[in-house]
Amino acid sequence: MEIPKNIYFKLRPLILPINKIISQIPVEANILDLGCGKGLLLNYLKNYESYTGVDLNLSSNKIKIKNVNFIRDDCVKYTNQNLNQFDTFLIIDLLHHLNPDSQLNFLKDLLNKIKKNDIIIIKDILPKNLFTKFWNSFHDLIVSKQIINYFNFKEFEINLSADYKIVDRFYKRIFLYDHYFLIIKKKMNFQ
Repeated sequence: MEIPKNIYFKLRPLILPINKIISQIPVEANILDLGCGKGLLLNYLKNYESYTGVDLNLSSNKIKIKNVNFIRDDCVKYTNQNLNQFDTFLIIDLLHHLNPDSQLNFLKDLLNKIKKNDIIIIKDILPKNLFTKFWNSFHDLIVSKQIINYFNFKEFEINLSADYKIVDRFYKRIFLYDHYFLIIKKKMNFQ
């Protein structure tokens, strides 16, 4: 059973550090929100140039409002196209829904497509102990009906190319949800 949108919009902010995410988004950004879900973040955005949300679970194939697009598509496949119109990429709680074999390739492909000074804001679950790991897995099994795959941030950060700068990284726990943030900016442009 799917959670109705009005209930989701009231409950999700209780466990998602929305203000932390919004504070990382530059003013006048052209945003690509990969795994946008129901488009919750759009309700909190101010001073953006354009917003495109992509998710397989959107209720419509394509919704377009002035400077706002919602597209029902696979996020991994969507990034195979030209992304030059975007400068800010949001990957909020998407990685743990991807197959473990495709998580790293998805991020590498996205990193290779962005331009100099573009920013990627990644927020995903990173459990600090067995109990929160169990709780987060149970939550997604009930809500998303999925077995999730935690992303190895440590390995990813160690192997990140010198062409990219980690602008910030931080951890925040809200109730039993362990959130890890990684903000990356491209320093070089080889396109």
